[in-house]
Amino acid sequence: MTDLLLDQLTEEALTGRSDAAGEPSWLRDHRLAAFKRTLDQSWPDSRKDEFWRSTPFDRRFDVDRSVVTSGTTGTVVPASITASLDEEAALVRLVDGAVLDVHLPTSFAERGVVITDLATAANEHADLVRSHLGSLTSADPEGTGAHSDKTVTVSDAAWTAGVFVHVPAEVELEAPISIQVHVTAPGAHLPRVLAVLGHHARAAIYLEHTSEPDVDALVDEVVEVIAQDASMLDVVSLQRWDDGVQHLALQKVQAHRDTSVRHLSVTTGGSTVRLLPECDLVGPGAEVRPLGIYFADEGQWFDLQPYVRHIAPHAKSDVLFKGALQGRSRTVFRGNIYVHKDAVGTDTDENNRSLILTEGARADATPFLEIECADITAGHGSATGQIDALHLFYLESRGIPRDEALRLIVAGFFREVLGEIDLPGVEDAAVAEIEARVEAADLDQVQVNDAALQDLG
Repeated sequence: MTDLLLDQLTEEALTGRSDAAGEPSWLRDHRLAAFKRTLDQSWPDSRKDEFWRSTPFDRRFDVDRSVVTSGTTGTVVPASITASLDEEAALVRLVDGAVLDVHLPTSFAERGVVITDLATAANEHADLVRSHLGSLTSADPEGTGAHSDKTVTVSDAAWTAGVFVHVPAEVELEAPISIQVHVTAPGAHLPRVLAVLGHHARAAIYLEHTSEPDVDALVDEVVEVIAQDASMLDVVSLQRWDDGVQHLALQKVQAHRDTSVRHLSVTTGGSTVRLLPECDLVGPGAEVRPLGIYFADEGQWFDLQPYVRHIAPHAKSDVLFKGALQGRSRTVFRGNIYVHKDAVGTDTDENNRSLILTEGARADATPFLEIECADITAGHGSATGQIDALHLFYLESRGIPRDEALRLIVAGFFREVLGEIDLPGVEDAAVAEIEARVEAADLDQVQVNDAALQDLG
């Protein structure tokens, strides 16, 4: 069978793999239509594409790779954060280019919940998959800035391991659905997730990203979630890659009338991570709360771009991302809020705060608003600084050693975000990630802003 090269997709290779996998003709046609779109696209150019201006694609991402289309047998996947929960959670493991296993609790199945391989769902749940797959990644007819560059289009054409989730109307799940994406093989990985929540449904979806040490891989991930009227959705994305992974991720939600969405990202691993948590508020009364915490270390580059599109009136969004940096690391925050001309009564805010721990770290922040409607409430802000010497002095004056005081201050910096997390297993996992980073930090190199202390004399 012809190899599938990420940088040189061919119709022959895509057709051959689709036929070999027994995919329905409509899915093969869907892939080929996306492939034809890639022919008119170039890889992102930081000099021309505003969304890529701060991250040089050609230097941070290597697309000259073969697509990994099979799984690795005998792989031991790290335990899910749901393993210790009292409730029985659903669990899907994606290893390299294949779905390793799916665990669907009986209590889920009895209520009509579907969790399965996306390729299987394309045959067994064709109506649902066909109407929604790619519906959030196609070109935006209104030109309002939806991401549809080549990094997304190649996923539409060549995605490999995929998961389909359907939570029927009126079904409320107390336990989460965990999807583990684990990488062991070098090359390009194209995981795909499609989830559909019916009206008045409730679900929490955890995306756990891990890899084997020293693996050199590119992960180009696309997640699409359709949340129907009055549904409640939580999406949690944990980026715990080893240092050799480059991660491109579009995680997009379409929120209908009176839907409530919360998205949390925890980014601590990977050499380069470009995460796009997006939400289209297409129904009146919908609301979204994008949250993020990140800790960048030596050589890491995190580009975080939460993007909210207010299409319907009387919808609400509130973005908050907080991060710490040390070593020669770089973070980019670009919070994008778009308000359509008909989205009267919009209420939106976005904030980013970064804590620079050592010399050589750099944090860029651009909270961006594009507003076409006057009858709204909107705000934005960003702040970047060092540890306040007054805070350190206060703790040390009470007998707390400097190293311990610094760790308390950094951990406390994230408490504003962590305090909003009430999902089973998530807070413990997020705190453990941050504490591990703080524990490993070279606190002798931490710089302190002593201006306020000097003012006190």
